[in-house]
Amino acid sequence: MKFKIIILLFFVVTLLLSCSGGHKSEDMEAGMAMNMTSPPPPPGTEEDAGAVVNDPLPKPIEQKLIKNGEVSFKVKSLADTKQNVQKVLASFSGYIAKENNYGGNENPYENLIVRVPNKNFDKFLEQVLIGAEEIDSKNINIDDVTEQFVDIEARLKNKKQLETKYQEILAKADKIEDILKIEKEISLIREDIEASEGRLKYLNNQVSYSTISLRYYEKRTSGFNFGGKLGNAISNGSYGFLSFLIIMVNLWPLWLIGGVTWFLIVRAIRKNRKKKMQGVQ
Repeated sequence: MKFKIIILLFFVVTLLLSCSGGHKSEDMEAGMAMNMTSPPPPPGTEEDAGAVVNDPLPKPIEQKLIKNGEVSFKVKSLADTKQNVQKVLASFSGYIAKENNYGGNENPYENLIVRVPNKNFDKFLEQVLIGAEEIDSKNINIDDVTEQFVDIEARLKNKKQLETKYQEILAKADKIEDILKIEKEISLIREDIEASEGRLKYLNNQVSYSTISLRYYEKRTSGFNFGGKLGNAISNGSYGFLSFLIIMVNLWPLWLIGGVTWFLIVRAIRKNRKKKMQGVQ
């Protein structure tokens, strides 16, 4: 009887131990699952999670373009075309840099070199060519000088920094020889700075204002044009006659010498004839 009781107690204890061990294994598995699904953050991650790194972006380089054009076209009237060009120039803040015209009887033309702001280049050409009867040629050239700008500006910055350093050294120099050497170097650097500044100023002017060559002509009907040719003949004849008179006047010494020589020859001939007549008598 006692043996049966001992076996029953042993069985109950074994069952209780197995149940408690199962609960512990389940808890361990759940803990491991939680650790796998949501691992702890590394040190400093929670503090840095909301921080945003703002690296400075490089400043974009502004493109520098020099735009030039050349246009040749036929018009009805030179005077009306020039008036229109001046009007369009005024509206786009441009100006005439050079003017040349030829007023011949046939195919007279005018050549204008104008300058307009770069941003108004296309609009200006569009307005000017509205009244053109025929466009013979249209050439547009665009030159990118961005690299030149960057290079000159970098050199200019370095030269100015170098000049500043030499100025600081000059302020501390106490020997005449050193002062003269430093002043000579500063003078050379200043020349380079002024040359670079002049080049930048020129490029800025070329970029800001475009140059356009306008050549427009008026083609007139050709024919015999008797009246016009007769007028030209009279004009040319009178010019030739006046030129002849001027040449003759310029030769007055020869005329004087020839007249005196002729007078002496005639006088000698008359004397000779007179002597012969007296001898015959």
